[in-house]
Amino acid sequence: MFSRWNWVACGFYLVLSICSPDASGGLVQSCGHIIPESPVLALGSNFTALCILNESCLDFGNIYASQIIWKIKNRLVPKEQYREINRTVSSVTFNDTSSLATPLTCNILADGQIEQNIYGITVTVGLAPEKPKNLSCIVHQESRFTYPMTCTWNPGRHTFLDTQFRLRYRWPEQIFPDCIPKDVNNSCTIDDTQFFVNTEIWVEATNALGKAESDPLVLDPIDIVKPLPPQNVSVTSGLLPTVLQLCWENWITDAVMTLKFNIRYRVVGDTNWMEVPPEDTASPRTSFSIQGLRPYTEYVFSIRCMKEDGAGYWSDWSEEKTGITIEDQPSKGPPIWRIIDTSQSPACWTVHLIWKALKPYEANGVILQYELTVRDKSSLSSPVKKYNVTNTNHTLELREGTYEVTLIARNSVGPSPPSVLLIPASNSKAPVKNLRTLPKHDKLWVGWTAPNNYVLKYVIEWCLMSSSSDCIIEWQIVLGDVQGIDLKGIYFKGIKPFKCYLITVYPLYADGQGSGQSVKAYLKQDRPSKGPTVQTKKVGKAEAVLTWNHLTVEEQNGFIRNYTILYKTIDGNETVVTVDPSKTEYTLSSLTSDTLYTVRMMASTDNGSRTGPDFTFTTQKFGKGEIEAIVVPVCLAFLLIVLLGVLFCFNKRDLIKKHIWPIVPDPSKSNIAQWSPQVPAK
Repeated sequence: MFSRWNWVACGFYLVLSICSPDASGGLVQSCGHIIPESPVLALGSNFTALCILNESCLDFGNIYASQIIWKIKNRLVPKEQYREINRTVSSVTFNDTSSLATPLTCNILADGQIEQNIYGITVTVGLAPEKPKNLSCIVHQESRFTYPMTCTWNPGRHTFLDTQFRLRYRWPEQIFPDCIPKDVNNSCTIDDTQFFVNTEIWVEATNALGKAESDPLVLDPIDIVKPLPPQNVSVTSGLLPTVLQLCWENWITDAVMTLKFNIRYRVVGDTNWMEVPPEDTASPRTSFSIQGLRPYTEYVFSIRCMKEDGAGYWSDWSEEKTGITIEDQPSKGPPIWRIIDTSQSPACWTVHLIWKALKPYEANGVILQYELTVRDKSSLSSPVKKYNVTNTNHTLELREGTYEVTLIARNSVGPSPPSVLLIPASNSKAPVKNLRTLPKHDKLWVGWTAPNNYVLKYVIEWCLMSSSSDCIIEWQIVLGDVQGIDLKGIYFKGIKPFKCYLITVYPLYADGQGSGQSVKAYLKQDRPSKGPTVQTKKVGKAEAVLTWNHLTVEEQNGFIRNYTILYKTIDGNETVVTVDPSKTEYTLSSLTSDTLYTVRMMASTDNGSRTGPDFTFTTQKFGKGEIEAIVVPVCLAFLLIVLLGVLFCFNKRDLIKKHIWPIVPDPSKSNIAQWSPQVPAK
């Protein structure tokens, strides 16, 4: 065995033998090498590497293969994987290359644990390419004469290696240059595409571990064209109010392919598209008349095209163009109703006629005026009154009676069918039954049971109740076979939650109308926004009369189901009393005299309660009549004593006079009356 200094000298020699230049200016050969050199391995496969020592390095220092150790990225490989083949060769085996990393190094470990690297290799682990799948191609028209073809495919799993893809294509007698993808591995575009010849297309994937090809795709590129959409689209109106003419220009000539078309349209402001039946546009053309449209309505049109036989792809939709149909006569008369005010005199009516403006698809144009005719059916001799109105209401002063009102809406083309309203002298017909409401899906549903008689129509009135303003009436007319509707608000933008609505339903007959049936309803209830404020009306020794005002309809937020009175003394338990919601007064009894009480009041709806402010009062010390029972006897006793005193004084008047009013001499009879200052003294 060498001494420690001999091993140092040996290591120094190895370094010199690896790194020192020779006389020719090159590098001296390493003391060993590894085979294979920089291998590319399949992920998960077996791999064996050999480290071979040079004979020239073994003569000095007695270095053997048994002294070789293997490392992966400076991590020691377990010795169970080593195998000494001979004096100069050592091998290492990996059963699964998934654990390999780079670099893989061969090292010598001499006595004294001096480690010296002999050689290292780079190991690349990856996968062979999979067969590309789902190859598909499309020809995009870019101009009248430019038709590039783009093919895409699924490249398969990640190989962890540099994998090259190329798109290959050929005709039966000619092979074209490969298309090399740029910056991607799943798509490539061929600029020069020829039509009317079958082309075989496939994808080839190659890396260091192998090569794979996709299934070939055989097609004529004319069958996979996505054309440009029609250009210069225009819309013009015709002579009929339900027809618009659509014209366009095709950017692909009939010599290349014949086209079929798909036309869609919608009303401006609507999101739902309608389409012309495909069979109507399945032939080459540059114009089409769209029929069955609404008069005086603005439409949006768009068009696309594709190969007539259905091969290939639809183009994108063209730019949208709008057009307006011409006017036509209104298709129906305006819905009309009335509100009768008899507050001044029952024999003289103020009749407010109201009607709804026709919807655009009913007006078929701009309504210029409304023509109103009023006929008194109670008196055949009364003249017919006619009015021309530009708004949607009119007020009449009529005598009590039966009237027939006819309303016509007129535009520039002509009049609408008449709407007729009968105003009877009295609502003597049968009313609806079982009127009810039901909130559902954020809408307020109103339902009723029809009368036994035949009903032409129903009028549903409703208004938002308010304590500070008049009830603005909204209304709706439905046919006689309907027995329930969802209310649609106009003035208040729909039915609001926590608001009280008064709803009335009238049945209309051919010869009159029934009386209105009413109901109050909420779309959604909440607890009141405040509680009632309670006060005392009268306070006694053992009872107190409480009074309060009803909450306003804006404060209720729902139907008040009951009031609750809560009262207590300073140190006593609270007592609870439930009161009917129609009451505004309640008497508390069995109270303690001369005691301070605190009372508050709570209002409750179906969805909660709210308590009002506290109020205090003190019961009286004496009850009714108790003070009178004490004061009256005392007063009577006092009067008796006074009377007895007067009688006593009357009987003893001389004695009393002697002591209280004694006899006083008369000064006029005195001698001093004759004395004067002018008389000299004697």
